Amino acid sequence: MLEEARRELQPFYPPDPDGSVPVGYIWARTLPFQNPACGVEIPLMRQTWLAKKDNRKIALRLVPNRAARRVDAEIVEGRAISFDPEEGTVTRAHVRCPLCGGSIDDDATRRLFREGKAGQRMMAVVLHHPDRPGKRYRLPTARDLEAYRAAEQALEEKRRKLWEEWGMDPVPDEPTPIGGGPGAERAFSVHKYGLTRWGDLFNARQKLALLTFADKVRQAHAQMRSQSADPDFAKAVVTYLAFTVNKIADYCSTLCQWRNNLETVGHTFSRQALPMLWDYVEGNPVTGASGTAEGSLDWIVSVLAHLTHIPPVEGNNE
Repeated sequence: MLEEARRELQPFYPPDPDGSVPVGYIWARTLPFQNPACGVEIPLMRQTWLAKKDNRKIALRLVPNRAARRVDAEIVEGRAISFDPEEGTVTRAHVRCPLCGGSIDDDATRRLFREGKAGQRMMAVVLHHPDRPGKRYRLPTARDLEAYRAAEQALEEKRRKLWEEWGMDPVPDEPTPIGGGPGAERAFSVHKYGLTRWGDLFNARQKLALLTFADKVRQAHAQMRSQSADPDFAKAVVTYLAFTVNKIADYCSTLCQWRNNLETVGHTFSRQALPMLWDYVEGNPVTGASGTAEGSLDWIVSVLAHLTHIPPVEGNNE
């Protein structure tokens, strides 16, 4: 499953010319500022730290470009950080425009999302070289954006193909939870921002990756059955592979934070909630870094290995 999925997905996560592999893409959701005198696309970021460690400080600086009416960005490190990266452009759905200083209140923010006015912008790329320790950061290039657009096109092709084979839309269209009380409404706030279907919680490349892994699980089952594998054995194997896909999905949504204190990909269910996230990290599931398919499989195998060593309950032979 992993080898076949990696072969199909690798082209959508192209390495740098020096061999560095992208292990994460930092995205910001965006909103158009409603003042026509400004009209800038605002990247929504709660803060701009990329690495926040005692011995390593790297941040993204948002640079107002009034002549071009846009917000540019640059990566700064160490003593060059002459601003407060804790100050982003959005706090509790209140948005501040870096260009003109104007604001969008929380009700208007939610309304714009529900009206489909929100977009997204790739802000930074996280890289790791297999022969060097640590991670480095750079701004996205045209090549990064082309790879994402290629994934968008590949998603539509795979979606149509699997829809025909499976007899249903492979992208989940079940409604996201609304919540039944004040606390639950905060826990499941994504619904207020127009993310009303489960498929809305993933970007195009994440959907493509998850559909590819799910398809490979089905193919693995068909291959085992064609080779006369025991039906119960085949069922058990694909069940464990499905657990793996489930683990991958937890690290492969637009609700995953970049954990700047560890420089790793966070996961969706850090708590029992689906809260709105303004900026998120898109991990690369076909590398050996955190939140990947290989790590997810290792996790499932370790759990199963532990379970097999639990002594049976007395009087129960199963």
